[in-house]
Amino acid sequence: VLMALVLAVPSVAAAGPYIGVGIGGTRTESTLTDLGLFPGPELPVPAPPSTDPDPNFSGSDDFSSTDVSFDVAVGWMFGPFGIEVGYTEFGSAEQRYVLPETCNSFGCQSREWTAQMEMTGLRAFLIGSLPVSENIDAYLKLGAMSWEADYSGLERNQAFVPDPENPPDPIGPRYEPVSFDGDDTALAAAVGVNLKTGSPFSVRVELNYYDVDTTDVVWNAQLMGIYTF
Repeated sequence: VLMALVLAVPSVAAAGPYIGVGIGGTRTESTLTDLGLFPGPELPVPAPPSTDPDPNFSGSDDFSSTDVSFDVAVGWMFGPFGIEVGYTEFGSAEQRYVLPETCNSFGCQSREWTAQMEMTGLRAFLIGSLPVSENIDAYLKLGAMSWEADYSGLERNQAFVPDPENPPDPIGPRYEPVSFDGDDTALAAAVGVNLKTGSPFSVRVELNYYDVDTTDVVWNAQLMGIYTF
């Protein structure tokens, strides 16, 4: 379909090599189970609590987060078609989960589980571009991304009524922290428009999708400044 449209409309897409720098936002949706960040076994504490600890985390398994992303790209357009490689920092996807309070004779303590995923990716695209006006090109991109991610989960505690004569040990049990990394290759796709200025500079408005296997959705929306040589 794209080939037929390109042949039917004379291309005014800028040809040649280009570089780009972009900033945007990444939306990550998954579950604690898929991420491998479900709270695990509880650590022992110096003194047993006066109430039974929660044996299993019973909160929501859903994970969703939005953060700022940064992107650099280099490519070459050959008329309506092109190739592009780039690097993206997706920011830090983080969500916090409230755990049941624990109490003993020294006071009570709030508990919070924090799950975090930080991802970067090297990506490569094939591009098909179609002029929709003198100053606007629409385009599609399809390719793959080699990604690396750091995963971590930890519990934060805050004592409501601490005993000043005792060290600030947790009043109740804590979940064991989790930390590991992962990497893989994912399908990548994008759609956008290139806003031309009549000079070597242009601005892209782009929406990217990445099929990362530990997530349900990774969307990245960005603005990218382009310089064509």
